[in-house]
Amino acid sequence: MDFPKVQITTTDAKLGMNSSRPPIEISQRPAEVNMEQNFRDTVHISTEDVKVHIDQSEVFADAGMLPPLEQAKQSASRAEQTATEYIAKTAREGEQMKSIHENGGGGAVFASIAKQNSRVLELDTEMSSMPQNVGQVKFEVDPASISFDVEKAEVNIDAKVYEPEFQVPRWEVQHYLRQKPSIEINVVGVEVNRAI
Repeated sequence: MDFPKVQITTTDAKLGMNSSRPPIEISQRPAEVNMEQNFRDTVHISTEDVKVHIDQSEVFADAGMLPPLEQAKQSASRAEQTATEYIAKTAREGEQMKSIHENGGGGAVFASIAKQNSRVLELDTEMSSMPQNVGQVKFEVDPASISFDVEKAEVNIDAKVYEPEFQVPRWEVQHYLRQKPSIEINVVGVEVNRAI
């Protein structure tokens, strides 16, 4: 006896997927660079001349040429000595005149005093060279000097950097049903009374 057969046919569901992956965009403005440079170094030169100090005071002193204060001091000393000698001489002459009666009187004392006071001035002269010694002239030398100050030319760099800008669009994935699932059931073979 043949029995009816049930035939089942199925169709699988199929899913579809669309994905969108747009690229990442990166943009960056170029940097702005300003450069300034002075191409010449600056050199400052300062000089100081040589200085020679000559001390001839000993030579002038030997020649009798003294500074005013020193001359005044020596003149005062000589005047004091001359005054002292004159006072002593006058005192001696006074003593001689006081004892005129002891010398037998007369003018012998006055004649002697007059003779002493009428002496011709005697000067001693001698030849010499000025300065007498080279060591009397003293030299002091401050040497010349020169100094350099160099100001180097520098490069001034002013840079303005811009940050990169990123544009990242969203990635999208879309799912859809490409084929619907189905089940088909068929009875094959003997006729089946479906009314039962």
